[in-house]
Amino acid sequence: MTTSTSTTTSTSLTTGSSMTTGTSMTASSSMTGAPGTTRPDLRIVPVPAATLRRLREQGYDDFGIPWTVVPGAPGRPVRCCLRRTTPDERVVLISYAPVHHAAFTDRTAPYNEVGPIFVHAEECEGYVEDGGFPSAWREAPQVLRAYAPDGEILDGVLTQPDEDRLAIAADLLREPGVAFVHSRCVGPGCFAFEIRRA
Repeated sequence: MTTSTSTTTSTSLTTGSSMTTGTSMTASSSMTGAPGTTRPDLRIVPVPAATLRRLREQGYDDFGIPWTVVPGAPGRPVRCCLRRTTPDERVVLISYAPVHHAAFTDRTAPYNEVGPIFVHAEECEGYVEDGGFPSAWREAPQVLRAYAPDGEILDGVLTQPDEDRLAIAADLLREPGVAFVHSRCVGPGCFAFEIRRA
């Protein structure tokens, strides 16, 4: 087996400086840090199934928005199983506070942003871990935002589809004080999923 190494450079959103974000190793024709490959040191965390089960049962989200099916939903990126929906699946659009759920902060804490996310209307199989960057966001730029245990934002990196985003996340998680990383959509800024150390 032959191996080669390469580095990826991204820009920190908090400092504006360039940072070397990781090293990938090539084995034959596959890249170990590429989308869809194994990254055992990280854990991808979707919106918890228990949270969604509670919201479905009560019929509205934590901000009083009714649990209502969205028409014309195929291709929506759902945060319960981290993939795009098929034409026969139903989804709802809810408001969600990801930092509140990740850091167990008071809802009045300053970093407790609330934003829209799509989830399945009915309970689904949940996220099937494959060790790679979740499929719904592999082809889109993402901001990886690093947080302290109390939910304070410590850093952020703008990433592109051709970069090893999980290596970048691992670098962020090695920074002093970082407890978890959130992947967010670049345009609307919506929360996609969480990354933690395994």
